[in-house]
Amino acid sequence: MRRYLYLCLGLACFFGFLAIFFVDGYMGIFDTLEVNSGRYPQRIEHYQWLRGGGTWSALVEWGEKGFFSYEVANRQFSSYTADIDVSLWQGGEKLRDLISQQISIGAFDKARLEWVLDTVELESYAPKKDSYYEYAVIMRWGEMERKLRLYIAP
Repeated sequence: MRRYLYLCLGLACFFGFLAIFFVDGYMGIFDTLEVNSGRYPQRIEHYQWLRGGGTWSALVEWGEKGFFSYEVANRQFSSYTADIDVSLWQGGEKLRDLISQQISIGAFDKARLEWVLDTVELESYAPKKDSYYEYAVIMRWGEMERKLRLYIAP
């Protein structure tokens, strides 16, 4: 029996390290934003939000519609409930609320919110060549805030 003691201890440490990496790297609440404007589709994953400090940018051409899909994934053993508020801002002024909804996500499940922004509704004329309109789409849920800089180009 003593002969296998170090083998058992080594295996226990190995599986302990695997469990720590699994819990630390996989478990939690993760969000993903997809922006599809036809020509420039983007998918912004949770780790990209963290790397960008909670801010990212996307481009939509004037005259096109931007299709947005925001997904919150619950990778926990318990359910998760939060109020999600998505709003459109320009120059520090709130223009409108896009979505305000409470979500309840079961263990290891996902919730998806979708909305459409029409650039012609936002700006009645195209920007001049080599210029753009800048907006901010701010998503708040729980204690998290994500900011997408939305550029409308000619």
